[in-house]
Amino acid sequence: MKRTAVCFLLLPICLALAPAAWASWGSFVSTGTGTGLGTPSCAQVSTGHVVCAVRSGKSAIMVNQFDGTAWGTKWTSLAGAVASDPSCTSDGAGKVICAVTATNGNLQWSIYNGTIWSAPAKVIAALYSAPGCAEYTAGQVLCAARNVSGGLAWSLYNGTVWSAFANLTTSAVSQPSCTTDNNNGVVCAIFTTGYVTLVNRFAAGVWEGFLSIGGIAGGEPDCTSLNSGGKVVCFAKAYNTGIFGNLFNGGAWVAGDWAGYGGIGGSVNENASCTTQSAGLLVCGVMGLDNALFGNIYNGSSWLGWAKIGGTGVSTPACAPLGTGQVVCIVLGINNKLTSVVGP
Repeated sequence: MKRTAVCFLLLPICLALAPAAWASWGSFVSTGTGTGLGTPSCAQVSTGHVVCAVRSGKSAIMVNQFDGTAWGTKWTSLAGAVASDPSCTSDGAGKVICAVTATNGNLQWSIYNGTIWSAPAKVIAALYSAPGCAEYTAGQVLCAARNVSGGLAWSLYNGTVWSAFANLTTSAVSQPSCTTDNNNGVVCAIFTTGYVTLVNRFAAGVWEGFLSIGGIAGGEPDCTSLNSGGKVVCFAKAYNTGIFGNLFNGGAWVAGDWAGYGGIGGSVNENASCTTQSAGLLVCGVMGLDNALFGNIYNGSSWLGWAKIGGTGVSTPACAPLGTGQVVCIVLGINNKLTSVVGP
């Protein structure tokens, strides 16, 4: 990524961290029988309760749940043939929605009510990427995906039904990453031609317009809320294998309220998966060049530096908050089985 004069969340960057600071990361455990493909997605249901979804080798979505201590014994396949990785999000009201692009281009979705998954249903669409989904307001979820012309197709679930898909004109070369801003809004990021990052915010029922926030990124974007005053951070993998982040301060929807990309280091294969463990704090997980999971913490004023947690995996991990001050990260291994670790 190209650095700007204003660096993200203040540097310097520490490239290492004393082992004692990472002692609270647990051991890797199996998430149950089943093998997956691509990038998994996880979301918090309630305190200590997280559900995850991943694409199977049979072009279906598999789901499992973590109760803060143990996983279900096996991954359960949901009906329906899919063509993308899933995107799972809390609806802010004790439920989780996982959505995916079906083989016919429709949005396929299922909702977990804290106990069981609903039968997958479809919303008529013509999607050409995996969706990015996020809580809008409590009980409402917005999903967006790339359309045939490179724009974004989007729909809003109001707790009962989905709106008809509408289109936003842009030029996307990636799938979108969408996150709640925890302030009655959703921020979505895409990479456009030249791998510059574009962002848009949905608030008060309307999109506020695409902003260019610079950078030269690779892979897919990853955006997450800091759960503090509408602040959002979007991360990108640079062509030099490092991770860079750009902070939105929660203010007016103008490019000047984004801090500009700044590096947080790392030598990685894919983008980071970042989530807030408590207001204003972040935990990020990423797969290093040696296929081990590395973690980094933003403590509210600075990054503590990447440290090796362990395990073996490929692609981007999926990290989600437990609501206990810790997060759980799952990793798709080179054998296509999934493991997880809790910390820090």
